Amino acid sequence: MKHCTVVTHAKKILTAVLLIGLVACTTPSPTSTPAAAPSDITAENSIYAQPGVFGVTETYEVWHDEDRGRQIRVKLYKPAIDTPPPVVIFSHGLGGSVEAAPYLGKQLASWGFLAIHMQHPGSDGDVWAGLKGRRAIFGALKSAAGNPNNAVDRYNDIPFVLDEIERRSTSEALHADPNRMALAGHSFGAHTVLALAGRQYITAGEAVSFKDDRLLAGVVLSPPSPSKRITQADYAFTYGAIDLPLLHVTGTEDANPLDASDAAENRQIPFSQITKAKQYLMVFEGADHAVFGGAAGRRRSPDWYPKVQAQVAGAATAFFLAYVTQDTEAQIFMDGPSFSGAFEADVAIERH
Repeated sequence: MKHCTVVTHAKKILTAVLLIGLVACTTPSPTSTPAAAPSDITAENSIYAQPGVFGVTETYEVWHDEDRGRQIRVKLYKPAIDTPPPVVIFSHGLGGSVEAAPYLGKQLASWGFLAIHMQHPGSDGDVWAGLKGRRAIFGALKSAAGNPNNAVDRYNDIPFVLDEIERRSTSEALHADPNRMALAGHSFGAHTVLALAGRQYITAGEAVSFKDDRLLAGVVLSPPSPSKRITQADYAFTYGAIDLPLLHVTGTEDANPLDASDAAENRQIPFSQITKAKQYLMVFEGADHAVFGGAAGRRRSPDWYPKVQAQVAGAATAFFLAYVTQDTEAQIFMDGPSFSGAFEADVAIERH
């Protein structure tokens, strides 16, 4: 199997990327039974839903990938902590930017993580900048999603950022622990998480992987369904090499904004097919696509969106504490009845 981490491999795997179903960027039923929820734990009083003890500062930088000629803009949510903090990288969705999911970056940093929200040229906000009208904007987004080079570039952006974290922490230019790194992403960013976790592709009859073993865990917000060209018979190959603990988060109205035929429940397919590491699934009743990326829509009351986002941030905090910092209490929370009890009745929890 070839591990593609540089742009020189891009042309060879364009066919594989076409199978990803890029228009799902804007996933059968789970196998486990939800644990019983204790009555005294709610989303409001769960410790992980509360801000942590560390102060947070936000800074912007541009990291230069000279080998690929790419300028990667990053927003760093820095915790005021003496010891080098563990790192969570965040990959935005199609047409997004470093400003995506601020609710997650702030919460993780307050708990002692360095959250690095990165921007992917070619599939960021520049795609639709200056355009007016739904048709023009969605046309530009579909065009960007249909260009397989943008997926390849995204997937290769992550190893570059991991390399930079290692290099900068060694030189003390960045206060970070390069031995404890994880990845999160929304929509197209969730594609990116799965690719780096080991999702496999086929091109010219050969298996292709972007897996990076430096990552310890991942959070996939609005996980992508498999391409329509991928049948159930292909699932074992497509997802079988993923051995990373993952937290999958979606909603019953989390449909594909660029393909109305791609139903919201399809986003649960990756969860059901990954078997080599612990998997967690949260399905929010009534939650749409935008809420997980940090947006505040008009379909609900103004306080509904931040309430859902706070629950997502709390779950992600506990998850990363458990699998990146090996926090015993967080692991017990994730695997015990408290995890189910910490959320509203309209959030379905599954684990396997």
